[in-house]
Amino acid sequence: MFSKFGFSGSSSFFKNLGDGIGKGLFILCAASGTILLTVGGAYAGSYSFDTNWNATSNFWPCAWLILYNPNSALIGGGLLFLFGAIGTYKDQDRQNKKMNQLVTENEELNNTKSELNSAQEELQDSKSRIISLHGELVQTWLKGMSKMLQLDSNSRITIYYEHDEEFYLLERFSKNPTYAKIHRQKFPLNQGVISKAWQHEQFIEDKCPHSSTYQDYVDYLRSSYGYESEKISSLTMHSCRYYARAIIDADIHIGVIVFESTEINFFDNDLCAKIGQYCSEHQGQLSKFVRDSLSFDKEVNIKKKGKGISVEDDILQTMEADV
Repeated sequence: MFSKFGFSGSSSFFKNLGDGIGKGLFILCAASGTILLTVGGAYAGSYSFDTNWNATSNFWPCAWLILYNPNSALIGGGLLFLFGAIGTYKDQDRQNKKMNQLVTENEELNNTKSELNSAQEELQDSKSRIISLHGELVQTWLKGMSKMLQLDSNSRITIYYEHDEEFYLLERFSKNPTYAKIHRQKFPLNQGVISKAWQHEQFIEDKCPHSSTYQDYVDYLRSSYGYESEKISSLTMHSCRYYARAIIDADIHIGVIVFESTEINFFDNDLCAKIGQYCSEHQGQLSKFVRDSLSFDKEVNIKKKGKGISVEDDILQTMEADV
């Protein structure tokens, strides 16, 4: 119990008591002064100090008479009331100043919050513009690659990057606007053509039958990649040829680039060798595209823009060639 008090104690009883007395002192003085003024005023009219003074002798009776008489009550009450009134006024004035200061600080805080929100919005807008410009840059680069490799409207190129054990679609290009559309942004790490290239640095699919022999095409995808028939029929692009290559930065796999086509002659004219050489020569640029996308936090940007997942969402769970 006693450990709560003293210099090292944890009790705030006496501090709170002192604060309470200090805050109520002026009110107490004013109230006491009012009482003394009332009592003194009630007896002062019929009271004669001279008469009582002449009838009093010795020190203590005289001192008592001086202190305890209606006139002294009026004087003391007036002084107490004046002291209490002035103190209360000053105390209220200090409180008003403090309240005004708090109001001013609150307004400044609200202004600061508003400025901070505006700055955050401007920052987000700037970030969105940078991401958009980055996307346009990657698109232009893919377009130049497609032109150099002489790819037609039956093919497309897509870049994916890995983040938090999932693949995210960075950018895509195709001369065919239908194939160039992006319906899905996120893909599993352990399925499909992308996964095989991610694990083994390169993967080539050159045995899949053309979709014109639809049942053979479906059977092959089902047996090779575990697709269900309804998912295969939902694909926008029924690709049968894939070339996927890992994007490597300092011996670390950070993404995958996928070339695909709906035609079985896609790899004619030694296209695989040309793609491999081009990717090797531009590995640094591909790595930079992926690193920049990671720094821009693509997933947050996707959610901000409200890009949804289409009906094809679960489709190319492995071929990452469509979605």
